[in-house]
Amino acid sequence: MPRILLRWAPCRHAARCRGLATAAAVERSLDAIARDNARLNAVASARAREDASAPGPSGSAGPLEGWPVAVKANIATTWGATSCASRALEDYRSPFAATAVEALERAGAAVVAKTNMDEFGMGSKNTFGIYGPAHNPHRAAGGGDLHSPGGSSGGSAAAVAAGLCRAALGSDTGGSVRLPAAWCGVVGFKPTYGRVSRRGLVAYGSSLDAVGVLAQTVDDAGAVYRAMAVPDPRDMTCMSPALRRRIAALVADTRPGMEHLGADRPLAGLRIGVPREAWVDELSAAALDAWRAGAARLAALGCEVVAVSLPHTRHALPAYYTLALAEASSNLARYDGVRYGSRSASRAPPPARPANASLKYAATRGEGLGAEVQRRILLGTYVMSEAACRHFYRPSQRIRRLVQQDFDAVFALPNALHAPDMAPQPSDGRRAGVDAILLPTATDTAPRQGRAGEEDLVASYVNDVMTVSANLAGIPAIAVPAGRTSGMPLGLQLAAQYGDDDLLLQIARHLHQ
Repeated sequence: MPRILLRWAPCRHAARCRGLATAAAVERSLDAIARDNARLNAVASARAREDASAPGPSGSAGPLEGWPVAVKANIATTWGATSCASRALEDYRSPFAATAVEALERAGAAVVAKTNMDEFGMGSKNTFGIYGPAHNPHRAAGGGDLHSPGGSSGGSAAAVAAGLCRAALGSDTGGSVRLPAAWCGVVGFKPTYGRVSRRGLVAYGSSLDAVGVLAQTVDDAGAVYRAMAVPDPRDMTCMSPALRRRIAALVADTRPGMEHLGADRPLAGLRIGVPREAWVDELSAAALDAWRAGAARLAALGCEVVAVSLPHTRHALPAYYTLALAEASSNLARYDGVRYGSRSASRAPPPARPANASLKYAATRGEGLGAEVQRRILLGTYVMSEAACRHFYRPSQRIRRLVQQDFDAVFALPNALHAPDMAPQPSDGRRAGVDAILLPTATDTAPRQGRAGEEDLVASYVNDVMTVSANLAGIPAIAVPAGRTSGMPLGLQLAAQYGDDDLLLQIARHLHQ
């Protein structure tokens, strides 16, 4: 029988075929949401089927063609409410889509839903918000209790873990993508601050916020990230093309000849740091075992694993909450019922009605903002008072700089933001320092839901102890699944130098495998 050589030729029906495939993927995603969201409460609102299946702005096939994607409720879309899970913005319709959402749609993705979250991103268990708590798809072995999916991007993590969408966007201010990823057993990636435009992300802490990605695999997270990681002149905090080129030049100079690593030991030549300060008393035995296993796995892949010190890490959590709440107090001042947000319908008592407009503002903010948001605004306002600013805010800014310097001291790659001209390459071709650091994402598995009280509130703040340093320094960090204990997922976290996102994804991919 003669051999027939087939040559791929463009099909004049290719666009229609792609449209049918996208429509089918969207239908499966929306069917899953309709079937499973009642028990998960991961999705705040689903898009109309005819709108979600409509072709995107790009006429050709993109890298995310046919991917159903969900976005957190604090990321602007032109459909549905960008509510931030707050009564104040319950009916707010954005006149524009976030730059990240526009980039996904240009790449071919179909945005199918807005996900549940903690109000304005303030929380670590996805319990503070008008939609009620989201639930972790995983259950502990032998128990039927519901567990937290983590926060504040818990809805996005639960949606990905349950298969309601292929990937989801979240926001990460102090670990709000990585902590839910660890507790739900998925990948959570926070890029370098400025890699992805923040335009259209409702601000919590402007110098800390980053648009992050949740997905089942590192490859999927990387594909979504690369679609979004483009310059945006509409966002002054987004990296300029010149800075991106400078980072690429520093990477090429620091790691020459390491672009193509071997198959047997694919990470040979890389050095991984294990920070001593991450070994805290609160770390559970299961999390510690997963950390050790992750270090052993990286060593087997060819990495040199060494101990490093980040001495100011122990001050990072109080510094983070001081700075984040100060910025939140400023950012949320706009929700007064005049500039943004719903307005209270209550009327002041007759004696105060003629002159006291502040009572109207107070009623509006009291009704529109939840208890946790009000608590953080009050603390942030106090921190910015004259005396407290001197005693808390300014020292926290100094600690933030020291945390950044700690990372600069341990990483081999210089920080492109303030690195001097490159020093001559050492004779052995390898600079001192590590290429990435490995540490737990959380001190334990997801807690059970339903507990309340001051002790639990403090514990929810402490949940961020492993994640806030990356936000203070603006460096990339990623959480990957690291096994289970008693049926509940555990996660490990990798972090790299400012701008070294691609290497971080490469290491995480092998660690996850």
